[in-house]
Amino acid sequence: MQRTAFAKLSLGAAVSLVCNLISVVIAQEPGQVDEIPEIKAVVGAPFSAVAVQENIRVTGDGNRFIHKATSRHYRDGQGRTRLERSMPLPVSSTETSDEAALHTYVIIQNKVTGEIDSLFPGAKMATVFQRPGMKVVDEPVTTPAIVANLAGMRLTAKDPGWSAPVSLGEKSIDGVHVVGMQEVYTVAAGKVGNEKPITLTVQQWSSPELGIIVDKTATASTGGQTHYYLSQLIQAEPDASLFRVPADYKKRVIDKPAVTAVSTASAATTSAQ
Repeated sequence: MQRTAFAKLSLGAAVSLVCNLISVVIAQEPGQVDEIPEIKAVVGAPFSAVAVQENIRVTGDGNRFIHKATSRHYRDGQGRTRLERSMPLPVSSTETSDEAALHTYVIIQNKVTGEIDSLFPGAKMATVFQRPGMKVVDEPVTTPAIVANLAGMRLTAKDPGWSAPVSLGEKSIDGVHVVGMQEVYTVAAGKVGNEKPITLTVQQWSSPELGIIVDKTATASTGGQTHYYLSQLIQAEPDASLFRVPADYKKRVIDKPAVTAVSTASAATTSAQ
């Protein structure tokens, strides 16, 4: 049933959908419910992991609404990355809502060739965005900065309103060495129609060796909370086949992708709230 609904997408429709996905993933658009931190395409720090993000909303009557999303990350020693996500696809008027179940898509950032490969395993289709002549630049491993979303705003480290960072020390999470940092962002009264200031407290634990966020919690004074964390983290070289388009996929090659704001040293995913 799920495969049938997916297969009804034409290659052109799939390409359009892929373009929209890449515009979100690469450009780091704000406001996504299940945004996940960026995995940079650094060399010499391979790993694989399952990422989980929980979005929690508490209503005035004390009810809790929890939205949970998972994804899989892979990065090899050459800096190539692979992101596997699941998403609902739109259905036609002749299809039932059951057919709009989740379908997997994959985005491969290949910093070696300069390509972005988008795969739809359910239909065995792929779109290859080629960036000929784009210089591949190695990027050192750095500790990710704290970024977040609040009240429809994407907050970066450069935005005014953040408190001074407070160190949370160092510890081990599932055998991975991490360092912690806490920052608080304040939305002044009246900025978004709020009568009182709104605060967002972010606690982030990152691996300085891998340059990735391992655990992150963002709690708003309005009652909302997001929790992002990695599980099944393995610091080893993933299978090389994960970074190639399978031979039996129908491919469409696009020489000039619609999205041009891409760092060759960065494999994209968006920042968590």
